[in-house]
Amino acid sequence: MTFPLSPEKISQLAKDYQPELTAFAQQLIQTPSLPGNEQKIAAAVQAKMHALGYDDVFTDSYGNVFGVIKGGAGASLMFNGHLDHVDPGDVSGWAYDPFGGEVTNGILWGRGAVDMKGPLACMVFAPALVRAAGVVPPGDIFVAAPVMEETGGIGSTFLATHLRTDMAIVGEPSHNTLRRGHRGRVELWVTITGKSIHASVPHLGINPHFSLAVFLQKLRQLPMADDVTFGGSNVAPTLITTDQVSPNVTPGEIRLTLDWRNIPPESPAEIVAKVESLLAESLLDGASGSVALATRPFTTYTGITIEQSAVFPSFELAENHPLVRQAHQTLSAALMADVPVDVWQFATDGGHLMAAGIPTLGFGPGDETLAHTNREHIAIADMVTALRGYIALALTDWASALHAAK
Repeated sequence: MTFPLSPEKISQLAKDYQPELTAFAQQLIQTPSLPGNEQKIAAAVQAKMHALGYDDVFTDSYGNVFGVIKGGAGASLMFNGHLDHVDPGDVSGWAYDPFGGEVTNGILWGRGAVDMKGPLACMVFAPALVRAAGVVPPGDIFVAAPVMEETGGIGSTFLATHLRTDMAIVGEPSHNTLRRGHRGRVELWVTITGKSIHASVPHLGINPHFSLAVFLQKLRQLPMADDVTFGGSNVAPTLITTDQVSPNVTPGEIRLTLDWRNIPPESPAEIVAKVESLLAESLLDGASGSVALATRPFTTYTGITIEQSAVFPSFELAENHPLVRQAHQTLSAALMADVPVDVWQFATDGGHLMAAGIPTLGFGPGDETLAHTNREHIAIADMVTALRGYIALALTDWASALHAAK
């Protein structure tokens, strides 16, 4: 396929801006931005967008950042990359300061390097470099930097209610391969209620621990939905809490948290029903129980408090979907190599965008297995390659593929 800029010109453009791109990615890593505390990095992203000549830069009430490069009358495109990161944990386990943004032998180290400040830096630069090259993209290009992805995709859930682009690219790390979907995440609370009593007379109470033990054994043997593409669903018990702090009192209630990773056909309602059935078979001695989607209050850095369930929707576009074919053709041509097509095993904001009716694909630099670890780093060469890919995606006329997909 042909671009307004040749693959060679795109490659040279990305190489020319590598020092500035690297410096910006370092700045993002050096700006801690735990969920609910993204105000400083939001300001840094806005400042860079202004400096790069975006036509419009703004935030919404949740603190999501948006930059717009205006294009022609064609399909609009959203690049989506979140601002927040998970906690670095014990910093003594890191080879480099997790907020140092150090570069050694062409590798950029730090919390968020792959998840996803390196990818976000590439996304911020890409449409601006199209403009710098004197090219008008086929349609408007939006770069959306949402808040609180790591706590359930709160920012993207909200931004999808007021930013309706024709399609989106999520920049989570993918080794610079194209992603066409991912498993979802459903967090559940399984509550078992008994009767609390002094531990010296356990026969006078109803100890929910025994029902929980039966439930966990049954859960381990529960048949899970299978899928050729995603390998099937899986569930992991994670946290257990009780209503007691005294070791000489049997609890009256136990709450177990389940982390369920679901394949696209499996809905949260189906998952809840399946766990409810399993729980009903597990209750002993008159104990009762319930299953619910886990919900928590979250407060954005702008001061808005919302209650949201911890659900990342799963999604999948077929291998022969017109957008998948077009993106594969675009990336392969721009990168001058056949770009593999795959799926993510983890959840992203792409599920929220797809649930809102925005067709979504994934493409980003970095090794996804390094996310949320104390070995997190990204190769600067991979960022340059991703920048080339994003420039090509911004230059693509998506109208025909979108029309064919309807």
